Amino acid sequence: MFDAPNIIGLIALTMTVVALTRRSNHGLLAVLGLSVLLWAVHYGMLGSVSGFMVHLVAAISLFVAHWMQNAGATARGFTGAAFSIAGVSCCWYFGTGWADVLAAVGCVIITMTQFLGRGNTLRVGFMTGETVYFGFALAIGSVPGMAVTSGNFIAGLIGLIRRHRAPAEALVTD
Repeated sequence: MFDAPNIIGLIALTMTVVALTRRSNHGLLAVLGLSVLLWAVHYGMLGSVSGFMVHLVAAISLFVAHWMQNAGATARGFTGAAFSIAGVSCCWYFGTGWADVLAAVGCVIITMTQFLGRGNTLRVGFMTGETVYFGFALAIGSVPGMAVTSGNFIAGLIGLIRRHRAPAEALVTD
């Protein structure tokens, strides 16, 4: 249970939940990028090439989205579309069944959200994508996958509530 891949997965899960429960979006994409990179390592250590590749593309896209936060909407949109195509291609190439369609849809939702979402929309987009990924985990029978996506959804909801309760001036930079 507590071998290296699972310890890395637990660290990634903790990083994601802590990042999503904060009320601020400052640095959110960078922290999520690091946690998703750890998920890629986790899946790679478990021998899943598809899990490694999809999470590697996702991690890189999160780092790029963080870097491009102040770029124009058109540039962010085109970059998001390019990473969406890369993620969908990984799902198609490495996928093993119809459930991978849900993984591809979740990939597009979350990727476009990270490039174009701002403020609460960023959080709602992540929660929507996590809901689709929950369906994927359910379809393939992954209890840990359902647990992680449920935890991320709940963390996102907590973050939204905290943002709603925060004074407006505290959220100006988000």
